[in-house]
Amino acid sequence: MSRSKSSGFFKRRKQVKALNQMFTSVMADVRIFEQRQDYRGAVIASFGGLTNIADGLLSMARAPYETGREFGINVANTANISHEVMDEYLTSFEIARYTDADISYDDYQEAIQRLDICFRGIREQGVEVVEPTRKPTKSKGRTRKTIKSKN
Repeated sequence: MSRSKSSGFFKRRKQVKALNQMFTSVMADVRIFEQRQDYRGAVIASFGGLTNIADGLLSMARAPYETGREFGINVANTANISHEVMDEYLTSFEIARYTDADISYDDYQEAIQRLDICFRGIREQGVEVVEPTRKPTKSKGRTRKTIKSKN
């Protein structure tokens, strides 16, 4: 692997590590709402995390004119996430964001489970980009010589 390819690989690998930390941070923010029993706020915050992670890992920024649903479907297409799972998650988000319906703990848990599936799809897609295109070859390091005994 040439030096420029190698440094690009390690730079991207470092970025993925930072984004994995972002996943953890998003879920920590969501858990704060959960502890307050603000399940509506937790679902809304989770969508903000989805947009940040899609931007960071897939370079997919949400356009100002793009609805949350349009953005989510674009993310699903890019990261090979089931449209059914994304649709269910987006419906949960839209109910939390745009209605005054009660959001129960069970509603919140379902939304977070779907979000987790989406996060895994995004992460897998991002890691595919990071993996080297060819297998590394063995280095020509020092080899151990075998001493044959005379018997």
